[in-house]
Amino acid sequence: MKVNLLYGEGHVEVHIPDGNLMAVLRSSRPPDSRDEVGEVKLSLENPVAGGFRRGSKALLLVTDYTRPTPLKTMLPPVFDRLERLGYREFTVLVANGLHEPASRELLEEFLGSEVFERAEVVNHDVSKRSELTYVGETRMGTPLWVNSRLFEADLRVGCGVVEPHFFAGYGGGGKIILPGVSGEETVYRNHSYDMIAHPKARLGVLDGNPIYSDICDAASMAGLDAVVNVVLGSGGGVSRCFAGRPIETHRAAVGFLDRFVRVKVEAMADIAVVSGGGYPADRNLYQAVKGMAVGELIVKPGGVIVLMAECRDGVAHEHFYRLVSKFKDPSGLLRYIREHEPIRDQWEAQVMARILQRSKIIVYAKGVSRHVLERMMLIPASSPEEALEIAFDLAGEDAKTIVIPEGTHIIPDAGPKAK
Repeated sequence: MKVNLLYGEGHVEVHIPDGNLMAVLRSSRPPDSRDEVGEVKLSLENPVAGGFRRGSKALLLVTDYTRPTPLKTMLPPVFDRLERLGYREFTVLVANGLHEPASRELLEEFLGSEVFERAEVVNHDVSKRSELTYVGETRMGTPLWVNSRLFEADLRVGCGVVEPHFFAGYGGGGKIILPGVSGEETVYRNHSYDMIAHPKARLGVLDGNPIYSDICDAASMAGLDAVVNVVLGSGGGVSRCFAGRPIETHRAAVGFLDRFVRVKVEAMADIAVVSGGGYPADRNLYQAVKGMAVGELIVKPGGVIVLMAECRDGVAHEHFYRLVSKFKDPSGLLRYIREHEPIRDQWEAQVMARILQRSKIIVYAKGVSRHVLERMMLIPASSPEEALEIAFDLAGEDAKTIVIPEGTHIIPDAGPKAK
């Protein structure tokens, strides 16, 4: 059977013999709204749980270039709604977390040029300690440093997309604060070895997830008033929009999304063929670890994960590369992280090492060289065909295979029988 997987802004095709193919797991994404702007307007007029009030100076926090948030669609109606509430001064703060601040050109690409006519646009830059304010400790003991601009506004609104997330459970909600506009020390604590290692810090899990709980505390302490969170449709546009107070609104969006992205798995596979989620989710290898984490949920111990991720920006995170490439085995890498934390980008390395302890990972990534992949304990492939050939050599010609064409956009739900 031939299957197309999301890859960059296009697709790659794989051929799995019918006798080997167990399943192709797809979400049943709702369609894009016929009126995407109207959907955003409707959510703002009918918020899930309040969160909006009158004032004069508003701060809009937005996701960065690594997220598929349709900000060009979302921001104009948000501006319009807030203007009707009396707001005349706007700042758009790009929640880069620890990512590099975006250039003006890149900002215009994902925000749209109109935004610059209506607001001051500012990058959150974690290296600028003078621009941070200490708020206190969360219940998890995380020292909360956040961008000081939060406290210069009458209203703070986060704009993001709700998607499955490989250790926070889901994106959206309070993640716009932590890690979005938090300080380095804060992110390190929230993404610490013990937090990442917690069995509930997994894809699609909120209840009992210490990382999610910490994020909710941070959002409350930082004074996040409201969020405007979208769920994407099958065409990549806005399907539904949810607006209102952060926790209630995020939970409502998650409840809607879950109806479409949770997919039952009847049995574990010998080989999992997984997309990195397409652009921008697979724009670099650091982000593409999230695709590996999807494969982890459906492959047997000792099995093989085949990741198809374009990685047009290469690895993109030098600290991630330097950390992983120090080691020839994942156990040594995990010991090193535990003994020497905090280390920049350790969380991505930790997740990848955890997966490598129980699976081989083959990567077809046009943007990353064979040498670099090998240095990072990954098996390079120069084509989708070669990736599958290597996988069947490792797992056997009778290996049972599951394919996930959308990668990071679904949650494989393996029941007790599958495990």
